[in-house]
Amino acid sequence: MPHATTRKHDRRPAGPARAALLLAALGATAALTTACGGPGGVELGDDWEGSKTFALAKVDGLVTVVGINPDKAHAESLAAVPQHSDDDDAVSPHIARLADGRWVVTVPRKDERPDRRYLVNRKDRTLDGMTGDERLRRIIPGKTLVGEVAGLPDARTANGGPASTVLVRDPAGWQTKRELKVAGTIGFAASDPSSDTICLGSDEDSHTKISVANLTDGKVTPVAVPDGMDVKALACKAGHPVVAGSDPAGKSGRAKVSVNSGADVTTLSVSGGRVDAVQATGSSIVVAAARGKDTELVEVDATSGKELHRAVVKDLAASSDITPTSAGWLVYAEDTVTRVNLATGETKRFDLPGTLQDS
Repeated sequence: MPHATTRKHDRRPAGPARAALLLAALGATAALTTACGGPGGVELGDDWEGSKTFALAKVDGLVTVVGINPDKAHAESLAAVPQHSDDDDAVSPHIARLADGRWVVTVPRKDERPDRRYLVNRKDRTLDGMTGDERLRRIIPGKTLVGEVAGLPDARTANGGPASTVLVRDPAGWQTKRELKVAGTIGFAASDPSSDTICLGSDEDSHTKISVANLTDGKVTPVAVPDGMDVKALACKAGHPVVAGSDPAGKSGRAKVSVNSGADVTTLSVSGGRVDAVQATGSSIVVAAARGKDTELVEVDATSGKELHRAVVKDLAASSDITPTSAGWLVYAEDTVTRVNLATGETKRFDLPGTLQDS
């Protein structure tokens, strides 16, 4: 299943837009056990086996790992992330699924300290502590390597302009293999577990520039996008960037998706709706577009642009992420998840245990 982050990173109170800029480095330490009672009065469930995907939510002031069972349309907190006095609440925590199936949680800390990290241990139903040596980096998993993306400029280009680094690590032991540099501030990042090439979008001179970074050889290649395109979401299919933007002139009765499939990049222009998220999977692309008080999920052929399926999620004015599962697409909002069957248009909404932080 594809990995993607389709929203910009920024420093603000944790929320569903979850601008998390985080790190990871492996080194198992003592396991942090969970119990049904849960800390701080937070009720913890036990549906570890039925959970097909995980998210983070803030419940009664505590960040919890939420297991989502799309078959039963149910979400519940499974483990509470340990709280510390030096947690940086101005930046959202982050959860990422590696290509080997492991899930890693990262929590930013104050005063330039390395982020805390935890490995979700399904077998023992715990969070295992991990050592760390970097901060404010978001994990972008590749096929065999991992890119850790700095969401704030921490370097300079050859001409002295701001640049952001990408650390390339081996997730087997988390050794750093190389360091890459991307001009500007990285606001979008996406990947696909079938490739070690990741897709990045960086803000430079008030414009979003797209590039692909080969984690294996360290080569960063800029990719041209149409002039004037306001990039709102980014996906990455086997190292091929897919960018989506809204056409403000669109006034159609429903969201219309136009596709331009090129050798270096696929661009989607959405009229009649605001782009909230995009995912590329198989031979198709799925876009979540907000229109009025509803959200439309539109699936198009990645090459021809032909519309394949469409579903309307009623009374959902904004979404923060979309994820494919065997039971249907999951559309995330601030405190709910909606399961969508694109083939039939059927939708089923269910509650998160708290406010979404990351998914």
